[in-house]
Amino acid sequence: MQRRHLLTGLSATLALASLGGCGFQLRRGPKVMAFRTIQLTGFASTSPLASELARALEASGVDVVDSTLQATQAASASQVPTSHLVFEALRDSRDLVVVTKTAYGQVRDMSVRTGVRFRILRGDGSELLGPTQVDLARDLSYNERDALAKQDEAAALQRSMQTDIVNQVLRRLAAIQPAQLTSPAAATAAPVSAVHAASQAGR
Repeated sequence: MQRRHLLTGLSATLALASLGGCGFQLRRGPKVMAFRTIQLTGFASTSPLASELARALEASGVDVVDSTLQATQAASASQVPTSHLVFEALRDSRDLVVVTKTAYGQVRDMSVRTGVRFRILRGDGSELLGPTQVDLARDLSYNERDALAKQDEAAALQRSMQTDIVNQVLRRLAAIQPAQLTSPAAATAAPVSAVHAASQAGR
């Protein structure tokens, strides 16, 4: 019986090794973010991008809060924790643009566009990541006889691009290192304060 278990375990190990050799990789969980809480600002209350981004952040273990005060209370701190960030949306757009028309003025091709421009702020208001833009566009052939079907196709393209944008934003957020959560001004002020305190103690 024990030998059977050993053989089963060995077979499973060899199977995984074989899959790895073929270029197959097991799906990994979401990367742990360096920050604990984040506030999403600048979005319209009905923004589908904000809703999907919030769900993705929650799935990665980050608490999405409504305000900096809420983040401070959640951390049971007297001041805003360095583990808090603010995602400020400067633009959140979804457009359907006519690209070409026939000689009779009928729409022939359209462009489905989705984009966001944002910046990342630390809890103290200093800028961690300057204005960054992510824009995607997909071409769509159009036929007035299939107008409803084309509208559904355009909506599906926008949802797909929105998910792509959320993934790109998550990768940018995941690249933030713990050392970046403290503003340069605060980092340089701390040693100066320590030296000043030591000099006062020596008097």
